Amino acid sequence: MSQGCEHAVEYVYQYLDAELTWTRRVRIRWHLRKCVACDGAYSFETRLKAVIRERGREEPPPELMNRLRALIREEGSGSADS
Repeated sequence: MSQGCEHAVEYVYQYLDAELTWTRRVRIRWHLRKCVACDGAYSFETRLKAVIRERGREEPPPELMNRLRALIREEGSGSADS
């Protein structure tokens, strides 16, 4: 992995979230255009982030919520005994 790749990987999440300075964004964008491996990783992360954003809107199954409530009650009743 080249030094440019290390820097691109280090900042890829900040780049995705538009949290970098203009100069740093330009440098990362330039590197992604030149490096197929890093561009592939960037594309994967972009798709992953989109899937997470989309799936995050779905309601969890009621069974999961019921199980979590039961675990919270168990934990609450166990700490009262201590």
